[in-house]
Amino acid sequence: MTQTVWLTIDWRESAGAIPDAQQEALTETLFRDLHGVDGVEAIRRVADPDAPVGGMGAAWLWSILTTEITLDGLKTLGREAQARLPGRPIEFTVKAGDRAVTVKNLRPADLEATLDKLVDAAKQLAED
Repeated sequence: MTQTVWLTIDWRESAGAIPDAQQEALTETLFRDLHGVDGVEAIRRVADPDAPVGGMGAAWLWSILTTEITLDGLKTLGREAQARLPGRPIEFTVKAGDRAVTVKNLRPADLEATLDKLVDAAKQLAED
């Protein structure tokens, strides 16, 4: 069985000035696009923890997705997310079990080196 981790892709910090409808459209587009990335086992929208009680249907947060990904596909998924969100600050969080590693304020120039470190951290988390 291939080892998997959960990767959260969060670009909410850069979405503040974007109209709500555009944030929703971008989140939906990225959701659909990332389904096709090799190694993606599952991808999910993140439910709003502050949704009103008794509301109809789920309330989803904009500008954040979480995906179950193989260790081999982690770097590819990071590149794909960055390519589809150019110029936006992205936060990646890798979680395995109850442990997590987060990368904040990722600059495009540092993408490859940061993804290498994130993959190494994910392997460590998955082994422990």
